[in-house]
Amino acid sequence: MSNLHRPFQAKIIAARHFRIVGILIPPVALLVGWLSAEESAKPFVLDNGLRVFLLEKRTVPLVNVAAAVGLGSKDETPETSGLVHVLEHCILFRGTEMRSGGDISRDIRRHGAYFNAHTGQDLVFFEISVPASAADFALSNQKEILFHLQITQEEMDAEKEIILEEFRKLEDNPFGFATNLVYQHLFKGHPYANPVIGSPEVIKSSTAEEVTSLYRKFFVPSNCSLAVVGDFRLAEMEEKVRRVFGEVRSEVVTPHKLEPVHPPKEASDLEVEMDVQKAYLVIAAQAPDFNSPDQYAMHVLTEVLGHGVSPLLYSSLNQGPRRLVETVSTAYHSHKYGGAILAFLTLDPKNLKRVKREAADCLKKTRAANFSLEDIPTEEQIYAFDHLESAKNRIRHNTYEAQERGLSLAMSLAQFMVLREGPTEMSYLESIDRVKSGDLRKIAGKYLGRGDYVMVAIIPRRAK
Repeated sequence: MSNLHRPFQAKIIAARHFRIVGILIPPVALLVGWLSAEESAKPFVLDNGLRVFLLEKRTVPLVNVAAAVGLGSKDETPETSGLVHVLEHCILFRGTEMRSGGDISRDIRRHGAYFNAHTGQDLVFFEISVPASAADFALSNQKEILFHLQITQEEMDAEKEIILEEFRKLEDNPFGFATNLVYQHLFKGHPYANPVIGSPEVIKSSTAEEVTSLYRKFFVPSNCSLAVVGDFRLAEMEEKVRRVFGEVRSEVVTPHKLEPVHPPKEASDLEVEMDVQKAYLVIAAQAPDFNSPDQYAMHVLTEVLGHGVSPLLYSSLNQGPRRLVETVSTAYHSHKYGGAILAFLTLDPKNLKRVKREAADCLKKTRAANFSLEDIPTEEQIYAFDHLESAKNRIRHNTYEAQERGLSLAMSLAQFMVLREGPTEMSYLESIDRVKSGDLRKIAGKYLGRGDYVMVAIIPRRAK
């Protein structure tokens, strides 16, 4: 193993370590109504089934290429738990039919590229960002690693050691560890409960033949999407994509259809002792799936609860002089067959019991909360905070900021092409603008009002 290869790999693993549960991509106003006069876009499908979206964005001299593959931990069983994660590592760091892993690493460095991959519940992502002059290299490199992988048992065994080290690192990440447990209980009985990082026992015993079989089944053009965003001329990039990827052989893969997730049968409350000094609490409830019209109100509600200058959950727990929690943030993960809204809290362990009770009470009461000035009598509005408009403003800011990050935009587009079902009638921001205070109460009642929360707390080890 070359010295050039391992430092590069370690850098990539460190960069993505917290992303083992799902792909956390900022929502982007997709496809409709948001292109500027200086931008042009074109979606198309190659004859072999590969879905492609090109976006000419010439503000920065970079080309960003993101590929999404319709394969994730949901497609695993207890006997194959972790093989998708192993496959992702092998594609990113090992050799192909044409080049060794060391050769690929050297070529990546030579072209000044950023190169990474991520495994999630629904998808595997592979991304590369290069100077615009290296666009041809980026396309050919991604085509080669996606469709010409060659795995040897020796190389795979070496990569398995790196993955097993990720398990050890996970214990140094309280929120990452807790979130994995949350998913196992929130989606109990559904494939989304499968741990993305996998099972150490399965990974240790896995063979190159098993991983190659998985690769050949799912890594076909009709099960993939490709988004290219950056500094190029649209017609020229289309010709390049058709030439490079059009030659990949067409094969049919039958999508793995799953039932939608069902609500938990009961609430869960777990505590895990680790070498920490404070308590780390994750509270979760099921949320809308990727294609649900409820997703827009849930995005806004997530902002209201855990972001901005006056997060509702933080304010509820830290009223007046009391300080029950140190930090609060929230996240909404939307997957194809279900979703999750999560609250992340840090606090003094002695407050844990009270925080669990009061946080759950706050979340339940959001179904009757006043979110906008319109909910409040006119004479009281001067003292009120407009949570709804503040949240919308933050979403607008985050969306426009994400549009300036070409790689984030490419990943969102690639994700969209694989997971989206049905037509897109309006842009993301138009949908956000239409959310009213009543929509937030409705969505809170539907998803938070049941009270079937999953709570996982990481607490300091008790003295023996």
